[in-house]
Amino acid sequence: KQWYQRRVRGELREHGEWTQLHEMFCEHRRSIKHMHRNALHKLVATAETDCRQQWVQLKEMREKANELLSQKEKTARIFEDLLRCRAEKLKKIKAEEKELAEYQERMNKERAELERRRAKQRKVEKEKIQVFREMKDEKEKEYQKRLEKMKEKEAARKKKTLAVGKKRVDYRHDLHEKKLEEQAAAEIQKQEEEERRKEQLDKLAATVAIDAPYDPARVLRDTEASTARMKESDYVGKFQLFRVVGYEDSAISGDMRVKVEKALRNAGLMNTDYGRHIMKNIAPPMEPRKDMVSTVFKNDNQTE
Repeated sequence: KQWYQRRVRGELREHGEWTQLHEMFCEHRRSIKHMHRNALHKLVATAETDCRQQWVQLKEMREKANELLSQKEKTARIFEDLLRCRAEKLKKIKAEEKELAEYQERMNKERAELERRRAKQRKVEKEKIQVFREMKDEKEKEYQKRLEKMKEKEAARKKKTLAVGKKRVDYRHDLHEKKLEEQAAAEIQKQEEEERRKEQLDKLAATVAIDAPYDPARVLRDTEASTARMKESDYVGKFQLFRVVGYEDSAISGDMRVKVEKALRNAGLMNTDYGRHIMKNIAPPMEPRKDMVSTVFKNDNQTE
């Protein structure tokens, strides 16, 4: 502080400028160091990354080389196996060809033997067929002879049958004529009896004929019976002509079951389970006798 007091303005200005330059120099040096340090870190990181990538590439190349070597070894082994299999297969094919040749030779021998046996058998069969044909011809001749004899016997039998049949036909014709004559006689007798019966009925009707003058207007007049009924009009409606054993219309229309049945039918519920259940549970006005219990809903009770 004393140093600043002993200095003039020009020196202070120079000292201030030098201070600023020194600060700028220090700041520039710090920035350079910082940039150098950052650049060094980047360089180290880049070097490490390159080394790591080169190491990975080298490792991949080694693995590919090892894999290629192993594939070559596998290929060599497979080639050796193929050569060995080919040799074995050729050996097997030669053995099969040899066996097939022996089999064909054996089959040719068996075929020749079979042809010889078949030729011998055909010869024997031809001889048998020739003998059979000769025997068949003899039997055919014998059959023709028997057939001729049977035809002669059949012709004689037919001739005899025709004679007998003619006699039977004549006999039946006579019987038919006789039957027709009897039927005609019976018909004539029946007509005569019908005429006699008609005459008797006419005589009987004449005895009971109505003796009254001819008066067509009498048909339109009242009879004595109708006149008597009109006189007895005071008694009409007081007494029943016949005994009523059923129910009157008022009793039927007053029955609750009829009313409910009509309501259910109008609602379209009569043929449903609900309608049958309702009708089943309605009690009649009077308890029916035990012998008049309805069995209409018997199946419904069993189902429930």
